[in-house]
Amino acid sequence: MRVLLLAGGGAKGLSLVMGRDGSRSLLRMPGGRLLDMHLQTLSEYSDDIIVVSDDPLVESVCIESPGCRHVRQAAPGVEGAVCSGLSALAGGGLVTVLYADTYYEKGFVETHMSKLLNSYEPIVTVTRPVLLRGHYLRMEVDPVDGRVSSTGRGDFVYAGLITFPHELARELLCRKGMDMHSFIGELVRRGLQANIWLGEWLDIDTPWDYLVAVQLTLRRLRESRISTSARIGHGVVLEGPVVVEDGAIVDHYAVVKGPAYIGPRSLVGAHSFVRGSAIYESAVVGAYAEVKRSIVYDAARVGSHSYIADSVLGRASTAAPYTVTINTPYAGVSSEVVIMTTHPLETLKIGSVIAAGSETSPHAVLKPATIYSG
Repeated sequence: MRVLLLAGGGAKGLSLVMGRDGSRSLLRMPGGRLLDMHLQTLSEYSDDIIVVSDDPLVESVCIESPGCRHVRQAAPGVEGAVCSGLSALAGGGLVTVLYADTYYEKGFVETHMSKLLNSYEPIVTVTRPVLLRGHYLRMEVDPVDGRVSSTGRGDFVYAGLITFPHELARELLCRKGMDMHSFIGELVRRGLQANIWLGEWLDIDTPWDYLVAVQLTLRRLRESRISTSARIGHGVVLEGPVVVEDGAIVDHYAVVKGPAYIGPRSLVGAHSFVRGSAIYESAVVGAYAEVKRSIVYDAARVGSHSYIADSVLGRASTAAPYTVTINTPYAGVSSEVVIMTTHPLETLKIGSVIAAGSETSPHAVLKPATIYSG
């Protein structure tokens, strides 16, 4: 099976988290990067996965991953990425394309591939999100024959996973300059099967999308794993499932309530409380601080006595001592924060984003949906 994984393009709103404009596929997830998750899933179906990207860091990740072949994206946009990938493949047959800025639970790729192997004809995976952003390609699926009957309308959207004929894509996308949505419309006219996915799926464009993706990943943890090189202080309570990575320190009398992830060389300070959160590499949670359902990215710092809830701290950012993020149910800020997902959002709360490299003032109080950049 020939597979193109599209891992190029800009960071969009995720530059607030990563501190750079690059591929969103490099976002850290509990236990790995988003790109690693895709490669692991696709490796079950192909031993030659072509990763197309204009981010040089993606190439370095690909070199370390068996079965991964990097191709530099020569032109912008999805069309440019697909054409760059197709140029590295011999002609003929079907090619499967997956967007690397999507999050999904097990079964998303598997159901697509199963249907493909049964029929070996063009197929697209569609899904039904809770909310719709305007630029997504809507699709209508015939309930009788299971094919896409039209585009531009319908209850489903293109979920970033599609299989199509190599030569047809080369002709229409690369030689004639057709855009991706028009190309899919042409596939519909020729007959395009639909794989309907109603499980967890998420398009990661913003820090809020990322926050949901990390929460869903944490919920899949089933057991605790404490590295032998981690240091666990006196009186610490670890209520699983909790992962504590190499070189991490959980200081005296701290409480970590799972699901939670404590990354390499991070520090959870004395008497602090971490619940349902991801603390990434070299990050610090100060003494007597509380971090709840949040992300503390690489080298970020939560000052002592702070309260961080349903929020994201970007790379090397600092919540100064006594910083408070006020959270509110998602419905209260729905006009400001649109999350493109199939996951029900009734229980979701929204706090703040402290942008990469920025620092709050001591005793700062941040309102819900605040993006603080200093």
